[in-house]
Amino acid sequence: MSNEEDRDSILGLFSTRGNKPKDSLPDKSSGSTTNAPATTSSPSSTSAVSTRSSGTSSGTSTSQKKASGELSALASTILREARRELGSDANVHQAKEGGSGVAEKDIVRAVDKVLKNHPEGIDDIERANVIIHLQKDLMGWGVLQPLIDNKEVTDIHVYDWKTVVLQRGKVSESTGLHFPNQQAYVSFIDRLLLRLGKSLSTQQHTVDAALGNGVRICAVHESVCGARGPLLCIRVPRLSEVSLDGIVSYQVAPPLIVNYLASLVRSGMTTMMVAGETGTGKTTLIKCLATQFGPDESIIAVEDTPELNFQHPYFRSLVSRPPNVEGVGEVTLQEHIKTTLRMTPTRVILGEMRTPYAAEAFLESAQTGHVGMSTIHARNARETLVRLESLLGRAQKSVSIDIIRQQIALAIDSVVWLFREKGTGRPRVGEIIEVGHFVEGVIQIRPMFTLAQTGDVTGRQPIWRVDSWSSAFDEILAGDGIYLGDSPQEITFSNMGG
Repeated sequence: MSNEEDRDSILGLFSTRGNKPKDSLPDKSSGSTTNAPATTSSPSSTSAVSTRSSGTSSGTSTSQKKASGELSALASTILREARRELGSDANVHQAKEGGSGVAEKDIVRAVDKVLKNHPEGIDDIERANVIIHLQKDLMGWGVLQPLIDNKEVTDIHVYDWKTVVLQRGKVSESTGLHFPNQQAYVSFIDRLLLRLGKSLSTQQHTVDAALGNGVRICAVHESVCGARGPLLCIRVPRLSEVSLDGIVSYQVAPPLIVNYLASLVRSGMTTMMVAGETGTGKTTLIKCLATQFGPDESIIAVEDTPELNFQHPYFRSLVSRPPNVEGVGEVTLQEHIKTTLRMTPTRVILGEMRTPYAAEAFLESAQTGHVGMSTIHARNARETLVRLESLLGRAQKSVSIDIIRQQIALAIDSVVWLFREKGTGRPRVGEIIEVGHFVEGVIQIRPMFTLAQTGDVTGRQPIWRVDSWSSAFDEILAGDGIYLGDSPQEITFSNMGG
């Protein structure tokens, strides 16, 4: 099977960016493009020549399809029946248990058994393609495995069975990967969601969930996707070590900033907002800082999609629930936050602040002494406070803006803003501010750290500026041996301030 293995390795060269020779990229004229007109013979040719020319054209087209891994209708049927023969329930159970998948000999045996029931048969190349597709399908992530294995890929977007796009940070790139056909793609999504106990349908047209290893899955039913679909988005966290050292080694922030944040979290006296756009590492940062929670604290997380799963002896989680097809049974985030206050928590963690009433409930819990953390979408640290004003204003329409700002000042102690660099795709801490009192209609803020210079692919180091050498939490920081007044004005990973 050396030819098939070579063909399979070519599919692994999935990126269309970079300095690759053209002949190393997947053939865009085959497999993914089916509208190219077939070569026909001249009308003046004899019937024998026409037949021979037509046969040559058909053979070339078939060879191109086989080389690209696209299956014929009969091969697709054999693939489907062989998958059924192997047993999806056993595969799902094995995947949940962390097994390596189905053995190759079992796949070959199942394919040959199905072939006996189809006397017309398929040739050796298509048989090999069926086996390859089953191997990919049943062992890990199927045809998407090369993208999952690549440490630079942060997101995988599948538009339809023949269009797979990757993202490195915020940069999208086309790939040469595709599923054998539409049915195989839909079956892959169904099996993926089955591992999560969910399914797609016209009634449940969107599924948002997370695997135990932190991989985030979003799937959208084809009935609401226009001409394409179904849509599948996979977000893969790339911070290998969920710890304070992991933040530094991945160059999210230098040691001084990481130690500053860790000290505030350890104190159990500050409520922190982690802001940023989608995919900037907000939840991952909270997971890392959560390693500083005290061993005797009572931690409760409230989420739409369970992602946090802190490794803490006294951790509990409440997950919201959408209404069923009859429109009943919904459980909202704000209901869960109110429930947490009856469960004597030390900290309340809101996975993502999306709705006005969830924001109101979280800030009320913080005002009553239940410190916590939450993520929110914002374009910078200061805008986070404006976003909170907007959310609270929609929840409390009859309340004046001064009262709303007072509530925010009482509830929030610090804001950390994250973003992704365009050049490197790395998440960075962009700003940190401390939130002070409400004075004369304005929330007082104290800038603490700002990213003054971004890094780039040429090796230029990012530089953070220390905006203030004093903090509202100087006593807490001093207790952990952190003295901002002793730090240089600019810190990098070279001088390693802190």
